[in-house]
Amino acid sequence: MEKKPYEKLLERISDSQSLPPKNKQGITDFLNDEHPGNVLFTKWSEPPLIERGKGMKVWDVDGNEYIDCIGGFSTMNIGHGDQRIADVLSEQYMKLAHWFDFPTPERLRLVRRLIEMSPGSYRKKVRLMLSGSDAVEMAIRTARNYTRKTHIISFYGAYHGQNTATMGFTGAGSMHRWFNPVPCADHCIERFPYAYCYRCPYEMEHPSCDMHCVKVIDKMMSTGQTSLGNPYANVCNVAAMIVEPMQSSSGYIVPPDEFLVRLRELADKYGFLLIFDEIQTGMGRTGKMFASQHSGAVPDITLLGKALGGGVPMSACIARAEIFDDLAPGYTVSTYAGSALGCAVSNKVLDIFKEDGIVEKCAQTGEYLEKAVRKYSEAHPIVGAYSRKGVFLGIEYVKNRETKEPAPKETMEIVDAARAKGLLAQMNGYHNNRISFVPPLVITNSDVDGIFHILDRSTSEIEKKYGMV
Repeated sequence: MEKKPYEKLLERISDSQSLPPKNKQGITDFLNDEHPGNVLFTKWSEPPLIERGKGMKVWDVDGNEYIDCIGGFSTMNIGHGDQRIADVLSEQYMKLAHWFDFPTPERLRLVRRLIEMSPGSYRKKVRLMLSGSDAVEMAIRTARNYTRKTHIISFYGAYHGQNTATMGFTGAGSMHRWFNPVPCADHCIERFPYAYCYRCPYEMEHPSCDMHCVKVIDKMMSTGQTSLGNPYANVCNVAAMIVEPMQSSSGYIVPPDEFLVRLRELADKYGFLLIFDEIQTGMGRTGKMFASQHSGAVPDITLLGKALGGGVPMSACIARAEIFDDLAPGYTVSTYAGSALGCAVSNKVLDIFKEDGIVEKCAQTGEYLEKAVRKYSEAHPIVGAYSRKGVFLGIEYVKNRETKEPAPKETMEIVDAARAKGLLAQMNGYHNNRISFVPPLVITNSDVDGIFHILDRSTSEIEKKYGMV
């Protein structure tokens, strides 16, 4: 009888000669008491058990120190262990921790700040939620309600959540298989290739392609022989398009700036809403508060999450006011959405961004990071390409630069070798051959040097092992 996934993982952990004792016991307990379906084992062969963090660093239960380039998946942008957040948590808890999904002073203040800081000069309204998936679901549901249309356009390689309402918009086949079927994917979803220029599915080159990936969508919508509509009968069935300004979970891929501009033009041409999912890319990571600001394209709905709460679950759907205006009482409810505690922390996070000049510092560090990653890529033939904005960085690994053949096995070994040396980063990508670096935004030039010191050594080891040097 074939062994179950958790049994195979238990054997791997038990046989490990490199995992220190407390880490080994903790991961064993995790597999015995929870389940292997957690994302943990998709990132490392032998994952660490993290106990505490401060600034850019985290420590495991055995006391080993790591440079954190996971950052709670772009959640801990202000760094770990900020005393200012701890003080606000304590003060607000004693004042009012929670008052259901009802307004409080902290909530009203946060909503006003989100309206003022988000892209678009139009009148806006906000719905606060808990997770990114919640925000996506709210955006899609409200877009359909507002437009009275059904279809949603999303992109291959996208990640917009993993619950029943959002799984269809996420382009991860390994996740889809567990839903059997995927309800949202089976009803009015159309997907198109993202502007992933290194591996263009149309085998074209930017900029001579003239954004062919957007032209394809236009061509499909211009005919009356798709479910998207029929312009000859003045029919558009598309309620909205949802897109990440830069794709995150598929490898930190940065499209050309004109990609979003052309999508905005497409939305205006056919009359559907444009939703920017800034749940990972927002809150300063790309060197601007919102990744879309690099292009100047303005959405109808902006989604925030992750770093907004500084470690406390918080998300937001910020939309043109008219999209929300006709909703009647009882349209939505969520017990912990917009909690007094979460809103107080989010307000303090925004204060810290301003007080510490985090976005500006991130942009400056990004310039230093560019020099470091360029030097690294030139030194290592296994590096096929990289993409970066601010400290939003993804590196792609290949067996051969000419053929671009993906190197997934080698990539995982680089990630594992870096972990063993004190650097935590994650493997992902369309072919499991990219490494994403998601550090807290308190990262300094010295931290960048530390990252590439470890990454350079780890990469050299794997290149030598596979005869690439």
